[in-house]
Amino acid sequence: MRKKGFTVKHKRRHSRYRYDSVKTGYRRSKLVSERSERRRRKFKFILIAGLMLAVIIFVAVFVFLKVRSPGEPDIVEKRSEGGSGNIIAVGRDDAGKLSQLLVIVPGGQAGYSVYVIPALTLANTPGHGFQKMEKAYELGGQELLDQTVADLLQIPIQYHLTFRNAAIEITAEQAGSINIKPDRALALDTENGTVNLAAGDNVVGTRLALTYLKGALTDMRSGPQVQALFYRGLREALSSRSEADRRSFAVQLAQRMEMDLDDDEFSDLFVAMTSPGRDFSVWPIPVRAMVNGASLYFEPVPDQIDMLMTGQPTDSGFNLEIQNGTGAAGVVEAAGACLSPLRYNMTLTTEPSGVNYDFTQIRTGTEAVNAGNRIRDVLGKGTLIKDEYLEKQQIIVIIGKDLSLAELEKR
Repeated sequence: MRKKGFTVKHKRRHSRYRYDSVKTGYRRSKLVSERSERRRRKFKFILIAGLMLAVIIFVAVFVFLKVRSPGEPDIVEKRSEGGSGNIIAVGRDDAGKLSQLLVIVPGGQAGYSVYVIPALTLANTPGHGFQKMEKAYELGGQELLDQTVADLLQIPIQYHLTFRNAAIEITAEQAGSINIKPDRALALDTENGTVNLAAGDNVVGTRLALTYLKGALTDMRSGPQVQALFYRGLREALSSRSEADRRSFAVQLAQRMEMDLDDDEFSDLFVAMTSPGRDFSVWPIPVRAMVNGASLYFEPVPDQIDMLMTGQPTDSGFNLEIQNGTGAAGVVEAAGACLSPLRYNMTLTTEPSGVNYDFTQIRTGTEAVNAGNRIRDVLGKGTLIKDEYLEKQQIIVIIGKDLSLAELEKR
C-alpha cells in the first residue's frame, strides 16, 4: 500500500511537478535574463560615468597644474576673483602731492596694459566739476581719484599702489640702463635743458633716465609719450633678469609701497609684469596740451581714449606705415598721434615721397581691410585701396593734401 500509494502519488506529483518545473524554469530563466541585462546596463553606465569622471579629473588637474606651474604667477586670476583686478598706481612727490598716475589692467593671455595719465589731465571730478587729477587727489584723496579715473577710462578700479620717488629710483638702479625708444623724434624739456630724442634706440643710464622721467611730468609737448617710454624701457630692462632676482627685488620694493595687496600678491604681480614671455604694453592716454591764461593742462580726447581702451590684443598684429605724400612738415607725426590708440605696430616715414598726392590713400593687405576702415574713421578722410601686393596685415597710409597739419592736430 505504501509502495502503491507512493507510486500513485509519485506519478501524480511527477506529472504536476513536471508541469510546474517547466513553468518555474521559464520564469527563472526570464528573471535571470532580465537581471543579467540590468547588470550589463548598470555596468555600462558605471563604466561610461567612470570614464567621464576620469576625463573631468584629468582636465581639472591639467588646468590646475598649468595655472600653478613654476614661473607662471597667478596674479591675474587672483586679482579677478573679487572684481575687475584693475590697479591704480599713484606716484607722490616729496611733498605728498600726486605727480604720477598709472592704471594697470590685466589682459588676455595673462598680459598687462599700463595706461599713463598725466597729473595735469583735466577731467570731470564728481562733485567738483572739471579738475586736474592732482587737484582731485588733493580734494578727495584716493576715493575721489578712483571715481574720476574710472569715469574717464570707463573701467572699474579695485586695487591700489602708492609709491614715492625713492621706489622708482631703486627700481631704475636694478634695471641699469634704460632704452627710451620713440617711433619718431621727440624734444623734451628737462631741468638740464631741452633734450632731443631720436627715433629708435636711446639707451641711457639710470641717472639720465630719471632726469627724463622728471622732465616728462611737466613737459607739455612730449611729456606723456616720454613717461610711457620710460616705463616701457624699464620693464624691458628688468625682464632680462632671472625670475629669482626679480622676485627677490619685489620683496624689497614692497617695503617701499603702500598698497592693499599683501606682499606675496605684490611679488606675483611684479614677476608677472616683468616676465619676458607675457604681453605687455604701456600707453599714454590721448590728450591735448591746453593753455588757459597762466594755467597749463591736458585735455583728454574721449574718442581716442575709447579706441585705446577697447582695442584688442590682435590689433597689434597689423603693421602700419604712414608716409608723407605732400612734403608738408609734421603731418606724418600728427597722423601717427591720431592713430596710435588703435594699437597697430606703427612706422613713420616723415621724408616727402617725391610725389604730391591730392587725396590721402589707405592701402591695405587682404586681411587688413577692416583695420583700414577704422583708420579712415579716425582720420575722417582717405581712399581705401585693397592692395594684393602688400602683406596680408600690412597697411600703408599716404597723407595727401586733403589732410592739413591743423586738421590733424584737432582730431
